[in-house]
Amino acid sequence: MTPLSPAAGRILVTGGSSGLGLAVATRLAAGGARVVIAGRSVDALDAALGGLPGCDHERLVLDVSDDGAWAGAIAEIDRGGSLDGVVTAAGILGPIGELDAISPVEFAAAIATNLLGTALALHHALPRLRATGGRAVTFSGGGGTGPLPRYDAYAASKAAVVRLTENVAAAGSIEINCVAPGFVATRMHEGTLAAGPRAAGRAYYDRTRQQIAAGGFPASESAELVAFLLAPESAGITGRLISAQWDPWRDEAFRARLREDSDLGRLRRIDDQFYSRRSEPTIQPGEQDEPS
Repeated sequence: MTPLSPAAGRILVTGGSSGLGLAVATRLAAGGARVVIAGRSVDALDAALGGLPGCDHERLVLDVSDDGAWAGAIAEIDRGGSLDGVVTAAGILGPIGELDAISPVEFAAAIATNLLGTALALHHALPRLRATGGRAVTFSGGGGTGPLPRYDAYAASKAAVVRLTENVAAAGSIEINCVAPGFVATRMHEGTLAAGPRAAGRAYYDRTRQQIAAGGFPASESAELVAFLLAPESAGITGRLISAQWDPWRDEAFRARLREDSDLGRLRRIDDQFYSRRSEPTIQPGEQDEPS
């Protein structure tokens, strides 16, 4: 495989002050991009900004779910120059437990951050990305392609993000893809441990503890995939859900299939008419998409 060209220009990363978003911002900055990291905590943003390689990076205090705050945020972004890429990494786990036992207010808050926050970022960024020929990357997660019981808000929001990504891609004005990061051991999983086995389910609770103890799947792999999807080498790949952990996305033959196979990496219903299972799955339900 030839070396990856850097994702050039100025790139907005929501949720860029911690976890997966910070890993992405760090990778992009190391490749020479100017990064704008957005988040709610001034202290976290300042700490993250100070650790980024390179120079001319910016930080933006922003609640991605607040439509009113986006007008000021986008004006601040415009003052810094053009925008060549967007990565929507902001997300929260939301309430844990069976649907009739959780708070509808907390459910709505998770939808607002994970889905509306993604939609608002794209809503404001699209005209700017069209102008520069820039690309966008969103994030799927647990429940994006299969049930994740007791995590209803998170799962519903992540499935919706996948379809939103496909819709934006189908409109054709920019190239945009969605990344399934696998089990990345971020602080988000503290919610599962705090909820306990009764709310989260004993099997998933135990599995979360084991994954955290083992270190989880490296955030650097998702960051590398995002860098590829923002770089020139990914031209022609759009509207796809790509697993950082399970897909052979570094392989040139697989990349060619992503460009050519209209069904690969899409959200589909297996109905034995238009789409059918061609072979038995090699991974169990839930292993490809988990909260990250």
